[in-house]
Amino acid sequence: MKNEGVVVTDSDHLSSDKLAAPFPEQDENGVDLSLIRENLRLSPAERLRKGDQSRRGALRLMQLGRQHRQRQTRRAE
Repeated sequence: MKNEGVVVTDSDHLSSDKLAAPFPEQDENGVDLSLIRENLRLSPAERLRKGDQSRRGALRLMQLGRQHRQRQTRRAE
């Protein structure tokens, strides 16, 4: 992918504070508190729906991985 139309000048050099990635607020265990707050804004039904979508996505990914490994095994035989 090209960066068309992007012009870099000497004034565009990054300072050290621009290099530091901003991290969200975390508790002492490194848990992202903004994600917890975001989920608490959802209704219980919305949280269940969101969790179920994640679960189904993970199961689908596992299924695709299994299918890929089976195809690789068949090709090796």
